[in-house]
Amino acid sequence: MMTGGILLIIIIIGLGIISWGAFNIHSNLFLSATHQGNAENQQVALTFDDGPNPTYTPQVLELLDKHNAKATFFCIGKSVERYPYIVKQIREAGHTVGNHSYTHGPTIDLHRKKYWLSELRQTDSAIAQAIGRSPRFFRPPYGVTTPHLAKALRQSGHRVIGWRVRPYDTLESRSSARIVRTILRKVKPGAIILLHDSHSRIVPALEQLLPQLRQRGYTLVTVAKLIDEDAYV
Repeated sequence: MMTGGILLIIIIIGLGIISWGAFNIHSNLFLSATHQGNAENQQVALTFDDGPNPTYTPQVLELLDKHNAKATFFCIGKSVERYPYIVKQIREAGHTVGNHSYTHGPTIDLHRKKYWLSELRQTDSAIAQAIGRSPRFFRPPYGVTTPHLAKALRQSGHRVIGWRVRPYDTLESRSSARIVRTILRKVKPGAIILLHDSHSRIVPALEQLLPQLRQRGYTLVTVAKLIDEDAYV
């Protein structure tokens, strides 16, 4: 017969595995996510979460255009509704628009399937109204995955996009120079890079990063091109 102590240890280990899987999108414990593309080509994909932002997104678009780079923007639905013209600019510049939930709320990961479906569909609808296309790509807020989210995604049909390089650029302690150093140290062909067009350090970081990536022989493409899949329904 299993003793109480052993049972407690098993429970603790089980909870630890579940927590690790939930907060580590690379574990693919609850759902399968794409973290990189073909490593045989000198291509990488810049991705930007948490926009559109009226201050920083236009500046990011200007820099990408200057360096002939394409990127993927995972947008929050309520911000899409507020700034549809920016989302339209993203699309018209040849970049990809993806779903990043409707609210990106701090407790969003605690919700069940029905709530997640509402988040996904509201954002799809907002993006479709802005650019005339409904996104296939979805990135979970905070990169957290749960069984309830997995169930919602199986029904919605979204493709989950993770990342291979994360410089934690939203941390205020991370200078633009440190963000760039982290990316250049970790980047490899086929990498998907996680950034955010929602803070003041992103512009100077890109001013340093984009020419250095080009000097290293990388071509900056959308996630759709990197993994050779259609980004829209």
